[in-house]
Amino acid sequence: MRRPCTYRHPAGRVVRIETHISVVYLAGRFAYKVIKPVAPGFADFTAANTRLRCCEAQVRLNRSLARGLYLGVLPVVRLGRKVALGGPGAPFEHVVRMRRFNEAMLFSRLAEQGKLSFRDVERAAGRLACYHGQAPRRVPRTAYGSAALLRQQIEAVTGSLLANFSHPALHEVSAWCAQQLAKHEADIDRRRAEGFVRACHGDLHLDNLVRWRGRIAMFDCIDFDDALRWIDVANDIAFLAMDLRAHGGDRLASRLLNRWLETSGDYDALSLMPLYSVYRALVRAWVVCLKANSAPQDERASATRGATRYIDFARAVAQRPDPVLLLCHGYSGSGKSVASRALADLCGAVRVSSDTERKRPPRTVRALDGNVSLPYTQEARHAIYARLLGLASDVLQTGYSVIVDATFLERRHRDAFFGLARRLSVPAALLDFRAEKRVLRERIDARKGARPMRPTLIAPPCSCSSRIPTRSQPTKCREPSC
Repeated sequence: MRRPCTYRHPAGRVVRIETHISVVYLAGRFAYKVIKPVAPGFADFTAANTRLRCCEAQVRLNRSLARGLYLGVLPVVRLGRKVALGGPGAPFEHVVRMRRFNEAMLFSRLAEQGKLSFRDVERAAGRLACYHGQAPRRVPRTAYGSAALLRQQIEAVTGSLLANFSHPALHEVSAWCAQQLAKHEADIDRRRAEGFVRACHGDLHLDNLVRWRGRIAMFDCIDFDDALRWIDVANDIAFLAMDLRAHGGDRLASRLLNRWLETSGDYDALSLMPLYSVYRALVRAWVVCLKANSAPQDERASATRGATRYIDFARAVAQRPDPVLLLCHGYSGSGKSVASRALADLCGAVRVSSDTERKRPPRTVRALDGNVSLPYTQEARHAIYARLLGLASDVLQTGYSVIVDATFLERRHRDAFFGLARRLSVPAALLDFRAEKRVLRERIDARKGARPMRPTLIAPPCSCSSRIPTRSQPTKCREPSC
């Protein structure tokens, strides 16, 4: 396979890349992937027919999120002392044929160089949310996506790590996982019953995403074990968010998660996100350990550092700080949306927006479906704040901080949220946004071509809005307009 004459097209210098379960040959404009006859513990590829089935599954399953990248499966046959792809004779192996891409555009390479952008992760999140919304949901086996199977998977990973890797936090993280599984067992099985276990990618780490032909391609999905692919959509997105954070991309991970939540409407997924994030970090630590075992001696220290990074991340998730509630306040056009999005990136908060929720009818709040605009009537406005209040309550109880992006010009709406903060005993603050009338008019005029404008609201923010309340106590004001 390393000889250019093996291929029926100009191959140039053939580059060989080996992982713990496969070998990839880069030849000219194409790449050829061979599955190794190994049994690494999570799967057994020693049988030739098993490797063939996996090759065929790779081509079939990856075409949803990496369309145009996978071209087919070719037999490898012997021609004397040489081998050829295709042609007469009995094949002794099979390869997956793919189009070659620029490896510098892999998310992992871009992240290392600080070139991975908000646009990249937003496009990835939007595409994943749409894919999850349309993914097959008729689960082939009852156990897939269940709490019982998840417990087995987590125990298998933690057991392997404890037996083969030394880290002071492993026992602590293992105990935390057991506690979270017991706490959320009913939630896991409820979401499965409600249809959130679907045919997902299953292996969304940074090495499996690439900028390609003007879009984000997600390749190399799980093809060898349906139990690892038929999972909760929250489990799928948690993998990518985890890997971004583990590689220092906290702001990118926050943007990814918020974009996926805004598009899917599946805020209920947040209750399980910490558990899935820790599980995925442990999986990556285990994979890094497997790679280290087969790596040259001089590369094992680097692999050990990689496993340590994932376990440190898992411990940080288990020890995350208490949540807070932040309310934006001010006219449309005062800069709330831009600032609240940037603040959510910085502090890892979940941002819920009146503009986003206004376009989402109640029946789709947890259905991963499309958006439909609602009218700007007084009743609709109160309904939007009621929906935002419910979302904020749900998110805060999952342990995530919340930023609510809305005008909050009516005191009844502010009081409702501060009351929620008191009931949940979380700190709350009002973030006041102001701009000159000229600036407000310019910004609103710029929006008119994009969507219908809401009527001018009744009264300007009162003087109390400039004072930021502490903890969950709103400021008092005697002005009639407040």
